Parts: sequence; structure tokens; C-alpha cells
Amino acid sequence: MQKITNQDQIPNIRPFFDINESGMRMLAGLLASGQVTNNGIHVQDFERKLAHYLGVKETVAVSTGSDALLLALKALALGRGKAILPAYTYIATLNSVVHAGLDPVFCDIDARTFTMDPGHLAQIIGNHKEVRCVIPVNVFGVPADLPAIRKLCDRAQATLFYDNAHGLGTEVHDRKIALEADAQVFSFHATKTLPAVEGGLVVSDNPKVVSVVKQLRNHGLAPNIDETVPGFNAKMDEIRAVIGIQSLENFPDTLERRRYYGHRLRASFNRFQDVFTVQVIPEHVKTNFQNLGVRCSHASRIGLPKVMELFRSFGVGVRSYFDPPLYKFKGFDTGPELPVTESIWQTLISFPIHSRMTEAVLSQMEDAILRVAELKLSKA
Repeated sequence: MQKITNQDQIPNIRPFFDINESGMRMLAGLLASGQVTNNGIHVQDFERKLAHYLGVKETVAVSTGSDALLLALKALALGRGKAILPAYTYIATLNSVVHAGLDPVFCDIDARTFTMDPGHLAQIIGNHKEVRCVIPVNVFGVPADLPAIRKLCDRAQATLFYDNAHGLGTEVHDRKIALEADAQVFSFHATKTLPAVEGGLVVSDNPKVVSVVKQLRNHGLAPNIDETVPGFNAKMDEIRAVIGIQSLENFPDTLERRRYYGHRLRASFNRFQDVFTVQVIPEHVKTNFQNLGVRCSHASRIGLPKVMELFRSFGVGVRSYFDPPLYKFKGFDTGPELPVTESIWQTLISFPIHSRMTEAVLSQMEDAILRVAELKLSKA
């Protein structure tokens, strides 16, 4: 077999920026003028266009998805208490909880969708006082069971704050926004379906939350000095806004491509259901295929690193995702056991899925899936 070099590897992540000549001229003009920040016309235009796309009254763009999480949590003014979140998410979710002055409590996830398990959430809420908020997370473009979580939040008088960083473009019952959430955030990181290099978005139908996020992103300044509060420099700049606008213009085509790639590759995995288990996409969900996470039974026999190395030997750049779960970090290893989270972490592989993939790349991945599936592996 021909040796696969790093240059031949299909990268796990491949950001794609589809900027036309008009967009390039705008970027050049911004650099020439020096008017590149401080809530300029392009940021405001990006916010308006996103509001129209999502079907909401208003959106607030900020510098990163992490800033969106933190500023929204602060704007919700939850006070001291506990925030329940899955451990199977990126550390940015946890960081926002800690910096907002809340105590994190980890919830297990559903074995099929990899999102927050409402059953385990109900147990946790029953065992904890002063639960201020619950933070479900969209995983790989698949939403959490928000209707069930909303009911539990209402019983506990807790806020539902949705980390929807993976979710822009996903539709639930033909809606592009989660109506159950008191506030939610999206990400425009280079790895996301709608990239602006970096950036985040806060959405809430609570005008107070929107107003406070706008103030906090600009150092907390207010026209009346008595209303100024400690804030952050979390403004989105004009350059990233232009890139985001261009990405939004091409977003329908991007989503169509990703959905074709995702369903095609899922069909390849489903040929070998004794080896691979794909993430369940509920019938009412039209996912954006932000990521392609698949569980592999070989990992339980020889270990996940060895299985990933097999795929890499066939030229497919795979990785472990949400590695490690948040309770593995020092100081956050207490609380109830999370057996499903642990199992998924030890067996799930993230496969490449880009906004532009050639037939040759897709065929190479399908061939690698076949080769790994047919291997007869024993315990290490």
C-alpha cells in the first residue's frame, strides 16, 4: 500500500471563505480608510441581515463566540447559584459559567444525539437548590431536546440559556431559531458553517438582555456616566463583518453542499452498523452538518488512538472531539458519574466535513470507511 504523507491527508478542518470581487474591494477599502472598528456600518448591516435570516427582531454581534456566551450570561443577571451544563462541550461554555460567577454542575448526555439528557437533568435539578440556569448545547448541528428542557427549567424557575454555537443553519420544525431559549448564542469561528474568521452572535427576545450585551461589548460605557458598568472590549470589527456578510450571502449553497456530503458519508457508515454508529438526527431536524461525529466499536477493543491512526493511514484526518470532557479538568472532577459522556468520549471520531469537498475526497473517505470496517481487530 502506498504510504500516505501529511500532504495527502484530508484535513479534519478546512475553513472556506467564499469572498467575491466586491467583498475584496470592501476589505481593501476598509484597510485603506482605517475605519475598521467601533460598531461601523458593516457590523450593523451584518446584524440586520442575520436578524432577517433568523426571523428575529434584533441580533448583537460580538468579537468571538466565547464573548457571546459570557456577555449573554452576564446580561441575564442570574446572580449567584448553579448552572447545569453538559460536560460534552467545548471549554468556552464552562469558562463563561465560571466568569459569570456561577457554579457548574455537569449533566450527562443522550447516547443517540450526544446532547443534554433531559432525564438526567431532571435528577440533577431535584438534587440541587439555587439552580439559576440550564445550558444545553447544540452538538455537531443537532439540537438538544429543548421542549423537554424548557419544561424542567420552568418547574425549577431557571433560565434556559442555549449554547447554539454549532447551530447556525440548523432548522427545527422549519425554524432557524430556538424559541424555547431565554437567550442563545451562535459562533462565526473559522471552523463554523458561517465563518467570519472569528465572531459571535447573541439573540434574545428580552430587550433588556440585548441592551446590556450592547453596553458590555463596548467596555460597559453608557451616555450617562452614572449608568456605566465594568465591561469588555468585545466589539466585532468591520473586516470580520464583511467576511461574515459574504459568508451569509453564500450560506444557502453552503448548507446544501454540507447536507449532501453529510448524508452521503452517513450512508457509508450505515453500511457497517456493527462497527459505526452515526449520530441520530431527529425527524423534525434539518441539520447544518457542522461536524460529523461517529462512534466506532473498534475503539472499545483497541482504543480510540489506534483507530484514528488507522484512518490517518488511509489519508483521512480524524480527531477526537470535545477532548477531554470538562470534568477531566482540574477542579471540575466532582459530581455525579456521567457514563454516557465517558463512553462517547472514548469511542467517537470526528471526520472531515467541509463546505467544499471534491468527488475524489469523498471517494477517499468512503474507501477508508470500508477498509477500517473490514479489519478484524482484537483487543490490544
